[in-house]
Amino acid sequence: MNAERLWMSVRASLILFTLVTLATSAGAQAQAPQPAPSPTPPPPPIPAAAAGETWKVAPYGIVFFNGFGNGGGTNNGDVPLWATGGPGSTGASARQSRLGFKVTGLSAAHGKLSGVMESDFFGGFPAIGNGDNMGVVRLRLAHARLDWEHTSLLVGQDWMVFAPGNPVSLACAGIPLMVAGGNPWARLPQVRLERRLGSATVQGAVLAPSTGDFASAFLYQPAAGPLSQWPFLQLRAAVSTKNAHRTGKPASLGVSGHYGRSRILGAAGAANTDLESTGAALDWSFPLVSRVTLAGEGFAGRNLAGFQAGVFQGLNPDFGIPGAAGLLLAGPRSIGTWGGWAQLAVTAKPDRLSLYATYGLDDPKDEDLVSTTKRDWRLRNRAYALSFVNRVTPQLSWGVEVRRAETKFLQTGTKKNTHLNLAATLTF
Repeated sequence: MNAERLWMSVRASLILFTLVTLATSAGAQAQAPQPAPSPTPPPPPIPAAAAGETWKVAPYGIVFFNGFGNGGGTNNGDVPLWATGGPGSTGASARQSRLGFKVTGLSAAHGKLSGVMESDFFGGFPAIGNGDNMGVVRLRLAHARLDWEHTSLLVGQDWMVFAPGNPVSLACAGIPLMVAGGNPWARLPQVRLERRLGSATVQGAVLAPSTGDFASAFLYQPAAGPLSQWPFLQLRAAVSTKNAHRTGKPASLGVSGHYGRSRILGAAGAANTDLESTGAALDWSFPLVSRVTLAGEGFAGRNLAGFQAGVFQGLNPDFGIPGAAGLLLAGPRSIGTWGGWAQLAVTAKPDRLSLYATYGLDDPKDEDLVSTTKRDWRLRNRAYALSFVNRVTPQLSWGVEVRRAETKFLQTGTKKNTHLNLAATLTF
């Protein structure tokens, strides 16, 4: 046998031995019992309550239905903020519905500890053909609160301290009534301290610097507010009473202030620009007689687009000043604005029916809306609303609201829209 035949015989023997070994191993594995999978580890135990404590988690919610129509174009069909011109529309939505839960019955640092988590479905729409009926979940509130006899500490997302009031409306729940029409608003992450001194209350807060120019769809990328490396600071002082001039109705009067910054990054090696965000506001609610109440706010400030004030305009990126050859670029400029809202509420007999008349105005300063680039700035937004709410039961309410917006633009003139809204809510 030559060397080639010997090598072929050896290779065939090795292949046969390997096949027999694999077959024997497979049979043994088929007969042998398989080891049981590892059990899923149990969740960590909930910490035991301290002696005398009883945890209570209370879920709650409001189901909203809104059927609506617009006589003209608007920036947002179901809760319009300003008129844009164009054709009218009809629709219906339940995306203002909200769900939440409250945690009570806890204690810490000799105070009462509680928490709230609340969401609605006003976070936008999925990009599919019938996405208008699939509102995206949005975080509204998420905070923990410690209450002592005269002091409270809140950490988390809540309504801001500056200009905290909102008009009553069943049609506007995802966004409050008269926003961009005299009603600055925001729910922001914050650390807030509150001190109660008899009928007076003082609040101070450090808040996330949200300047209204955040544009990322998923990943967090800092906008002008966070780039300033300076938080929002807000302060409010108020007095209140539970029985205003013997009507049995509460009354309150508050004054608040806001301060923040925006950093505009310079292009092509230009220097960065820091612009302040400032505001002052007065809020009130008091009964004229036992069944008639007047509530409202007035404000003035600069760079308040984070609160949708200035008709959602905070910065002019290319402010221009007159020169011999026309407008000369002066760089970014904050936009000043002023306005407010007032609502008259009448409660009929029986107490189930309430009527509301509301007016709002947001008027940016025209001198701040001069730009080297042609822009159709919103010069003024005026809004009116009439509505009624019928509380059939403590849980079930319905109402009708008619709202009118008149928005003046720099280039295209005044646009108008009439919004009719049929609303019903079920609270649980």
